[in-house]
Amino acid sequence: MKMIIVNYFQGLFGDSVLVDDYRLLPHLFPRLADTNVEGLSCEVTDDEVKNSLFAIGGLKTPGSDGFPALFYQKYWGMCSADIITLVKDCFLTASLPENINETLIALVPKVERPISMTQLRPISLCNTLYKVISKILVARLRPCKANLVSPNQVSFVPRRQIVDNIVVAQEMLHKFKISKGRKGFIAWKIDLSKAYDRLSWDFIREVLWEVGIRAVRYKAILNGELTDTLFPKCGIRQGDPLSPYLFVLCMEKLSHIIQQSVQDKAWKPVQICQSGPFISHLFFADDLILFGKASVNQAIVMKNCLDGFCRLSGQKVSFEKSMIYVSPNTSSELAHSIATICGSPLTTCLGKYLGVPLIHTRVTKATYQEIIDKVQRRLSSWKSHTLSMAGRLTLLQSVTSAIPIYSMQSAKLPVSVCKKLDQLNRNFLWGHTTDQAKVHLVNWDTACKPKFAGGLGIKNSAWMNQALLAKTSWRLLQREQGLWAQVFNAKYLRHCDILAAKDLQFQSSSNVWRGILYGAQVLSAGIKWRVGSGDDILFWTDRWLSCGPFQ
Repeated sequence: MKMIIVNYFQGLFGDSVLVDDYRLLPHLFPRLADTNVEGLSCEVTDDEVKNSLFAIGGLKTPGSDGFPALFYQKYWGMCSADIITLVKDCFLTASLPENINETLIALVPKVERPISMTQLRPISLCNTLYKVISKILVARLRPCKANLVSPNQVSFVPRRQIVDNIVVAQEMLHKFKISKGRKGFIAWKIDLSKAYDRLSWDFIREVLWEVGIRAVRYKAILNGELTDTLFPKCGIRQGDPLSPYLFVLCMEKLSHIIQQSVQDKAWKPVQICQSGPFISHLFFADDLILFGKASVNQAIVMKNCLDGFCRLSGQKVSFEKSMIYVSPNTSSELAHSIATICGSPLTTCLGKYLGVPLIHTRVTKATYQEIIDKVQRRLSSWKSHTLSMAGRLTLLQSVTSAIPIYSMQSAKLPVSVCKKLDQLNRNFLWGHTTDQAKVHLVNWDTACKPKFAGGLGIKNSAWMNQALLAKTSWRLLQREQGLWAQVFNAKYLRHCDILAAKDLQFQSSSNVWRGILYGAQVLSAGIKWRVGSGDDILFWTDRWLSCGPFQ
């Protein structure tokens, strides 16, 4: 049996490789034994080819062939037979036509005025027909990812969300904050330098079987002109639909190294609470945070595991950009010793993780000042006096209202922040300028009502915040699985569900948990019963009517 994933790399990299027994793969990924891998190697169907092509953005930048996906989509009836034949031949022969894998590299600036190559991000422009093949592989690999990847990694895994790791990280720092006694903890936030570009092809061979790497060709676009052909020796392409999945699988090997060290009792993970899970690391693609007990030996073990992975994979840690944070009950002498061993600076604030500020102290308006500043910059770039009322309303609904939504999913923003965001939107809507204030024609609460109720459909910041937190509460009520759910169930929901939980039950609960309870108020007000077997129903104490329980 030919493994489709290996066939992809054979066509991508050039050499002929066959894996006749997929049962050997669990040696690389133990959880693969529980996965239906036979679906990866079944014959490609016509519908798969069509769905893959039409899933590509029509006007996405094309590769060296110059044909965007829109061309093939519009003339599908004319060229479908040739495309289907080409894709099926690629999978049957485990090879790609000579020029289909040629790739252009566009250099996208990371800063306004780049002065070095490190300030440019290389984006690969793959041919559209190559993306069709790659997307078929992604569609087949995606259902297997949950079994291939540990719960600590949430990127590009179905039914896992970026918010999951954010809330776990916040709970871990809350654990640090309330810890007492002489046993402290370490949080090491890792910065990988050029993570995609440094990934060793030798390491990829170890992860996804032995393949030869000789056939990839690049041409860079400089000042609108193509350079000579380049033959790379490492890195994966940012722009290939399969590259993020490949990168996550390679990063999973670091997770394996850490788990083995934990099993050997060398790495001492942090237990989130009594009877709660032990957490040694959190991954989101190349965003890494490592956790452990605060000791010199533990710092040495963490550093050795990271160095070993870097030697195998070709990755490089920017130690000067990485940060070490220790719990307040750790002595300053020990903290400096740990920082010296790890080679990263000691800090009292880890800054942001996945775009959200990590909470170390009491939440204030200053904690989320960046959201206010971002909205202000966006509004100041628009000239409200040149826009009609309808134009200003459209910009508010589609742009500024969306800016704080990401942070609102994992935390209850202070009331002052929500009021300031509403004030900025309100002033822009009615045409305020720095020199002149305009009259507000209707009440803001009226403007935030739906259009069918006589309002303008603008999102009230506080209401939106509560609705987004209610989504997380609903996931807990539905008993979703995952590391984040294990943390909250063990720490706060051991004897009740989310609807019965109250903040008063828990001493010094985290800001994240208070936000989730705030969102749960929406569930309590609108949830309805669907009686099943009746095993979990408490007739007198459950909420049957809007007025509350019978007792």
